[in-house]
Amino acid sequence: MRRMILLLLFAALLLSACGKTEEAVIMIQPVSFFYRTAATDFSAEDGVIRAEIRDLGAKNYTERELFELYFNGPESPDLVSPISQDTELSDVYVRGGTLILQLTRTANSPAEFDHSLTYACLAKTGLALDGIHKVQIKVRTRGGALEKNLILSESDILLYDNGAEPSNNMEVTLYYADETGSFLLPEKRTIPMMDQQELPGYVLELLLSSPQSGGMRMALPPGTSILDVSVDNGLCSVDFNSDFYDNKPETEQAEQLAILSVVNTLCKLDGINQVQLYAQGGKLNPYVWLDLSEPWMMDSTVIGPIRQELGEFAGTLCLPGKNDGLLHRLTVRARARGGATREEALLQALFARAPQNGLAAPLSGVPVPLSVTTSRGTCTVVMAAGSLPLDTLNRERAIQAIAATLTTLPEVNAVVILDGATILSSEALKPQADWFCAPSPQ
Repeated sequence: MRRMILLLLFAALLLSACGKTEEAVIMIQPVSFFYRTAATDFSAEDGVIRAEIRDLGAKNYTERELFELYFNGPESPDLVSPISQDTELSDVYVRGGTLILQLTRTANSPAEFDHSLTYACLAKTGLALDGIHKVQIKVRTRGGALEKNLILSESDILLYDNGAEPSNNMEVTLYYADETGSFLLPEKRTIPMMDQQELPGYVLELLLSSPQSGGMRMALPPGTSILDVSVDNGLCSVDFNSDFYDNKPETEQAEQLAILSVVNTLCKLDGINQVQLYAQGGKLNPYVWLDLSEPWMMDSTVIGPIRQELGEFAGTLCLPGKNDGLLHRLTVRARARGGATREEALLQALFARAPQNGLAAPLSGVPVPLSVTTSRGTCTVVMAAGSLPLDTLNRERAIQAIAATLTTLPEVNAVVILDGATILSSEALKPQADWFCAPSPQ
């Protein structure tokens, strides 16, 4: 009897190379689509589900368009689609790092075995996308009744069965700062299986210890200890001792990594979507420069390492604070796709940024600049007419965010911004010290 696919721990799927060795092909925008293998082998890691790498080229696909392409099925004859003919794609969207897939089933459901493979393939495909750390799959009948509602992360999918007894261990991911203090790096730890209520506190205690891998260091201030941890309806509240504030970071970048090392570590656990931090029972507003009065959510753009082969680079976004209106510098993992310049890539990342973690979005929606050119140190950005906010205050903040972000690149000294045919400043813009909350890093 074939064994059921268990939705349990297995952190990574090894992508296999099949057939004869071929000359490497450079892809502009690779994406991984996970399908069932035509010949199922439960004793191998890639014997049940395997990734098919597609090149999306220079086109920017929405999540909906991406999964419509996935639903068309694999190109390889060694793979088959796990999607039954009675299943339709109703909607796809992203909310706070979670990809939500809404499916409609139009006929009687197939066996639960086939369901499990379908959910595993869909989840692995979603989790391979940038910024996605959980996939929620909602399945409704033609009449609208909710048939299935799953929330899956990487640790929830076992892709092969080696016949061993169920493990008494589980795997968690801790986020430490890299040696330069620029990004967070993940470290996997195997721990004893435990109750979900005990897990957040246990994981934080691990985070307060030194990393086991090289090239990492603790991001939290020295002397920090945990006073209390609780979880209520997806919100994890963490109360640190006074050292968390008394030994606070000295730079805005170190402050962000300290906060996000905790937030990203906890948000990787099932059932936690947001984190509220306290020191000695009180909210910190601000901590040093950043606002901790409201819960924070996971931010995958600060997770390294930089993959230069995919066009990634370390970029800096300058984003206005929700409460102070001043610019805050956030070092992110940016990506130049489809032959885009670094200036274009940074602007795309800036415009796509949603309001979160105490920072506002400089522009509503995702406007696309008509052109971005740099000559002799001056970058000229031509926006579609009406892209910038109409009210004076938000318009000024958006202009400052664009100019400050672009001038973090060494090749850009000043910025000219046009809203349609209208030049927004008589002189090329250079960042001013009074635009920023924190002083410029040396």
